Amino acid sequence: MDLSQLEEYKEIFQVIEECRVNGKFINENSADYKIKDAYNFIYQYKQEVKTYFSILGYSLESDKGYFYFIIEGYETIPKSYVNSYIDYIDIYRFLKLLNTNISSSNGGPYSASDIESRLNGDIELKTMVDKMNFLKKRSTNREAIDSIILRLKNDGFAQSIGNKEEEFLILRSFKFIEDMIEEIEYEL
Repeated sequence: MDLSQLEEYKEIFQVIEECRVNGKFINENSADYKIKDAYNFIYQYKQEVKTYFSILGYSLESDKGYFYFIIEGYETIPKSYVNSYIDYIDIYRFLKLLNTNISSSNGGPYSASDIESRLNGDIELKTMVDKMNFLKKRSTNREAIDSIILRLKNDGFAQSIGNKEEEFLILRSFKFIEDMIEEIEYEL
């Protein structure tokens, strides 16, 4: 890629920049074609993109099927991230108890109604949801499920399918959570 091509890729760079600024993942299996185009562009020009953003103080990180940016030289994890990690340990355990096949490599689709049906009939799942700190203000099982799905979507680990808010995909970036859990289990 040379400088004469930059104008041609302006829209893709805008998507990449939006993801970088907002801390979003760029997923191979995104339902959003702009994110898919950005993923394919980075995949093709990985070293050039990495060099460009390193000048800005960001490191392009990747794993199978997704990219994300971190601030170079970041030595400590902010407390808000630690609290999110704790929430995601609970979410991960809930999802795995719900369906052992849910993973970054088996993205779904999944349905909020199906999850609600399982939750309504499974005391172990219900107990797990009752213990999740970030769900304390919910009053129904459906509100709890919607909160979990919204959290996954907002943090870039899931995405609605088309115009159906009820159905969602688990994105490749969910591997970030899987790796985090695996690392915690290894340390213990």
